[in-house]
Amino acid sequence: MTAQDDIAHLSELLSRLRAADVQRRVFGSDRHGYRLGPVLSEAELASFESAQHVTLPEDYRCFLGTVGNGGAGPFYGLESLNSFGRDLSKPFPLTQATDQLTEKENASEHDPDGCGGVLEFCHQGCGIYSYLVVNGPTFGTIWDGGEDFYPTGLFFAVWYRTWLERALLALENERLVPHLRVGMSKTDVLADVGGDWQERQALGRPVRYFEAADIPVQLELDERDVVIKVSPWLFIAARPR
Repeated sequence: MTAQDDIAHLSELLSRLRAADVQRRVFGSDRHGYRLGPVLSEAELASFESAQHVTLPEDYRCFLGTVGNGGAGPFYGLESLNSFGRDLSKPFPLTQATDQLTEKENASEHDPDGCGGVLEFCHQGCGIYSYLVVNGPTFGTIWDGGEDFYPTGLFFAVWYRTWLERALLALENERLVPHLRVGMSKTDVLADVGGDWQERQALGRPVRYFEAADIPVQLELDERDVVIKVSPWLFIAARPR
């Protein structure tokens, strides 16, 4: 599949999600409304690259030129193509999460406000952004960053498609939530609705949360693995990783 074919598939999936989410259940959709900014011409793309001394990743460049420039996307949506005040000609230096660096390495390599070579192109909320590397050893990949930077290992087209597919699946699986009831065992839940569930301990409480990325609900389990609370999601997060 060519980059053009891959991006065309993203456009089709976005149309499906727009039609499926009429109630704007997916997080951020009430803000971007599944709208996209006007596509950029080849001349506009080339002008940006020349001015910034970079070459945009092929999949993102194709998206800008055939689907749209900013708008519908994960979290609060995509920002329009912009330098965001960063020096894009300066390579983004990181190759691993900054919380794994020593204090000395962190001081010399990591400055969230000063790192160049990245587009701060998607606001996740709470001061956290998704960054697209346009210059540096991890060119074309997306990192999450706030106080620290974390690599997702995903290229733009995969990152965007993952968001679309997870949002569509979670919307479809809302029909399963009424099947979940207090008193069910963990085994009953898995048998009745399937899904990829994960457990985590509730902070300061003797219960565990039981959650599935593709079913929009949170369950609470007691020490016997019995459901004691069913909390449907207020919105669908559909994180793209």
